[in-house]
Amino acid sequence: MSGDDTAPTIASAIDDNKYDSAKKDNRKNGSLDNNQTISIDRHNDQFRVQVKPEFLVQERPAVLAQPNNNSETKSENKKDENRSNKHPKNRGQNKKRPRDAKISCNQKACLQVIRGETCPFDNCKYNHDLKEMLANRIDDLSEGEKGVEWLRGECPNWKLKGYCPFGLMCRLGSCHINMSTGQNLRRTVEDHEQQTTSEDAIGTSTDRSNGTPKPGTLLNHQNDVKNVISKETIIKLRKNQYPFVCKRHYELSKQNDEKNPKPNNASLPTVESTNTPALELKERKLIDFRNKVYVAPLTTVGNLPFRRIMKQFGADITCGEMALAQELLQGKPSEWALLKRHPCEDVFGVQIAAGHADQYTRVAEILANEPEIEVDFVDFNLGCPIDLVCDKGAGACLMLREKKLRGSLEGVTKVLNCPVTVKMRTGWDEKKNIAHLLVPSIQKWGIDGISAVMIHGRSRLQRYSKLANWDYIAEIAKSQSTDLRQIPVIGNGDVFSYTDYETNVLSRVADRDGEDGCSNNLLPTAMLARGALIKPWLPTEIKERRHWDISASERLDILKDFVRFGLEHWGSDQQGVNHTRRFLLEWISFLHRYVPVGMLEVIPQKMNQRPPNNMCGRNDLETLMLSTNCADWIKISEMLIGPVPDDFAFEPKHKANSYS
Repeated sequence: MSGDDTAPTIASAIDDNKYDSAKKDNRKNGSLDNNQTISIDRHNDQFRVQVKPEFLVQERPAVLAQPNNNSETKSENKKDENRSNKHPKNRGQNKKRPRDAKISCNQKACLQVIRGETCPFDNCKYNHDLKEMLANRIDDLSEGEKGVEWLRGECPNWKLKGYCPFGLMCRLGSCHINMSTGQNLRRTVEDHEQQTTSEDAIGTSTDRSNGTPKPGTLLNHQNDVKNVISKETIIKLRKNQYPFVCKRHYELSKQNDEKNPKPNNASLPTVESTNTPALELKERKLIDFRNKVYVAPLTTVGNLPFRRIMKQFGADITCGEMALAQELLQGKPSEWALLKRHPCEDVFGVQIAAGHADQYTRVAEILANEPEIEVDFVDFNLGCPIDLVCDKGAGACLMLREKKLRGSLEGVTKVLNCPVTVKMRTGWDEKKNIAHLLVPSIQKWGIDGISAVMIHGRSRLQRYSKLANWDYIAEIAKSQSTDLRQIPVIGNGDVFSYTDYETNVLSRVADRDGEDGCSNNLLPTAMLARGALIKPWLPTEIKERRHWDISASERLDILKDFVRFGLEHWGSDQQGVNHTRRFLLEWISFLHRYVPVGMLEVIPQKMNQRPPNNMCGRNDLETLMLSTNCADWIKISEMLIGPVPDDFAFEPKHKANSYS
């Protein structure tokens, strides 16, 4: 039976076979059910972290900021009024959270002037007066009464490359700025061992026959980030001039209408049936996910600096944040930045979300054609629960559109020489799972190049509430036909310790026999998501089979590394500092959920367990890291990256319902 023949069976698992009705059911009934579940579970001990009595206190510790209950209550009431007067708010996101003020152009120096060159533009909007900027320059992050001493001399570009492109704008620039002239210094290489500092322009060529750079040449640093799309490609995408082979569906329809006028009842041609990119086929490199720790794509928090932290703690495979195909095809640099890869990421994939086959195929063409793009696999997103994504037919909604999914897989696998993976949820509604029907359909399509199917053990309407259904994941792993090529299955959800990995994954991998003679395709792979956000050292725990009672000072060192990596990635100017602080605070909004092993009465802590309200750590720093108050998270950020402006405010982007 073909994949199309199973479509009615899968569609029947959705109310009225319509995405809109399921979405309406979500808005009418989903939030009420979740609230009822929360009210029951909060008073149940199994959903509470069992902490030793000596760490439970009656009053809020003095080291923590005191919450302003009055202002918080007014804010919540205002939000409730807005919800009643306007459209239903998208769950899981704080759309109107505070943002950093924009930095005006006259506060930024012209990069041409910083490089010691003449600006070619008559009406340049940036500041050219270095002396004026030097006179008005604020102290470095390491200077002043509230300066952060550990950041002194820590300009990442200066340390790694010998030159900081931000010059006077660098918030750590005292180590590479001539304070009398404002000129930006360069560190040159005279030989392999000796380095000097110069204000002269530096060349980049090598004239010696043995390959040794001539005096005054900057060496390319080994830590240069990969997958930086060229400016020329961005311009072509913006102007719709990129030479795609795959045509859009409306272009195919127009061509066919001109050649062969169709009768009124004829159906329009589709990308999946009429358009196959004729690109050169290459040998496909396979990836073995077995016995690996794989850090799943994580929106916002799964950025490049965070992935570098995960590699330090033993992660084997990493994947970039979800990128929207529509934004990539429009040439938006912010979306292409999500595909950037650090050299330490030896096995790296990118996750793409799209609702149409031509979008997937066109993105694949760019990945295959551009020489600066290097990816080891491409992940199809069939799990994103956000309304803005599902409304476009992408994310979890693509699970309900088999023809679109099949055309997308066929188009991408015929273009790329790397394998693809498919990450999906159990279905749209937890009462009507469909993944056990969809995975066999993908197998029957016989598409070469699918390396694995990854199952998040929750439905779209569940989002992150309740426990992941690992029994159903095991059922999916045994649902494929033995007469066809088997597709490996990787489970995902609630792995928060090495015991969770052994209980949820390894114990089910050991059960090799499925029903009706079907083989068990579940791989022994530790796929981490929120567990990695809360415990970035989790890969070490899994590989060493131990519960690590990591100290507060060690955790602070992890955050220092993140700040270093963030300033290197987003920049050491004020804008880069703002980005680093915001992403640091987003990460701390997950990190605070961790309760140290030494404080637990029952080991290990579970993903869905809620810590007690009033709790103190073994020292002030540990107490600060346990706080659920944004003001305390800001205090931690000030310890790491300097003081915040007086009007600074922070609210997490995501409201993950992780305890229900």
